[in-house]
Amino acid sequence: MNPVTVTITEERSMPDSLLDLTIHDLVSRHPETVPVLSSNGLHLFVDQQVREVFGRALTLRTALRAAGINVESFCRLLNDAIAVESLNSAHSPSRPLNLFALLPCPLKVPLEEAVNDFLEELGPQERAGLTCRIEGNANNQIEYADYADHFQSVDEIPDIVITPGFNSFYHPGFVRRFIQSGCFAAVNLSSGDRHLSPLGVVDPDSHYSLLAMNLLLPVVDHTRLGNRPLPRRWEDLLDPVYEKSIAIRGNRVGTFCETLLLSLFKDFGQEGLKSLGRNVAWGWHPSQMVKAAGSGQQETPAISVMPLFFANTIKNRDRVSVIWPEDGALVSPVTMLVKSEKREQLRPLIDFLIGPRVAAICAGASFPALHPAVDNRLPKDARFKWIGWEYVKNNDLKSLIAETNAIFLASFRGEER
Repeated sequence: MNPVTVTITEERSMPDSLLDLTIHDLVSRHPETVPVLSSNGLHLFVDQQVREVFGRALTLRTALRAAGINVESFCRLLNDAIAVESLNSAHSPSRPLNLFALLPCPLKVPLEEAVNDFLEELGPQERAGLTCRIEGNANNQIEYADYADHFQSVDEIPDIVITPGFNSFYHPGFVRRFIQSGCFAAVNLSSGDRHLSPLGVVDPDSHYSLLAMNLLLPVVDHTRLGNRPLPRRWEDLLDPVYEKSIAIRGNRVGTFCETLLLSLFKDFGQEGLKSLGRNVAWGWHPSQMVKAAGSGQQETPAISVMPLFFANTIKNRDRVSVIWPEDGALVSPVTMLVKSEKREQLRPLIDFLIGPRVAAICAGASFPALHPAVDNRLPKDARFKWIGWEYVKNNDLKSLIAETNAIFLASFRGEER
């Protein structure tokens, strides 16, 4: 069976009920469709864990569009796999998720427990009407936000979506189709406590809500720094004295921390990214940085840029300094999108998510939240470096993230011209 990966044609050839099923529900109702998925461009969803996590939040319609699969041909293959009487029966579309949250690892378990407790406190009828899915963002097979470029109807998206970082929900296509058209409305208008309120992290156009902030800081290993100076500002990381001595978040496919790269590019341009590339030797997960920090081992970073949560878990603190830069900790957003038309219907769930209990959980995990009554446990003189809504909304972040990563990567690999 040859893969079907030609240009998409009209979708009317497949019954709407099947196209609007999530991948999870399609396979649950028709297990015989798994070989069709496997052989025709949707092989990722053969994995049960991927179906459980992302398959519940993606309709077949969206998955086919994102993969560039010819819907008419795929329909014929499904007809071969599913009995005709089953295909023609009246299936109602699966109920979309009210909440789909992809969270940084430190937030996943406590927030999942809190949401489950919230649901248990509701009456049976209210509880039956809500479908929620909380997942960790550490999955190397698929990135849910990548599908944001392929949504064409707001009905393909869960009612509330929570995701970390500057992802595809900030890309021009999604912004034009769903943000500027008013499909999503901000629900958290608090500017935070005295530390956070001067930042201006509340969306001035009232579309995005910030659930919390992931703060990035340099961590210095004195066993590896030697007699070199401590970095006091982000610009210091560009100093040639730190050549091949720095670790930042990165992965095997060559994608690095977009918040760090965008922030340095905004302030220091291409030359700043090239300087950083020459100084970075490791693209690691923060957990690897924590394990290496203060270990005294050779071939480990002198400086690691990591989230505050991970910095707070380092054991060898007598050999390590967590630097709060004079120009501020970098802010990476944990964003919540809420459908405008569902704000009142989902008011109890929304109020819970932006309320003091969730904010306290975020603050306790070193993810400052905006609820004014919650102590974020920040240093008295803490400063922050937020890229700003004007920069986010006046730039094509999809192109800019790709450009900054490419500039950095060429220098990191020694391929710059």
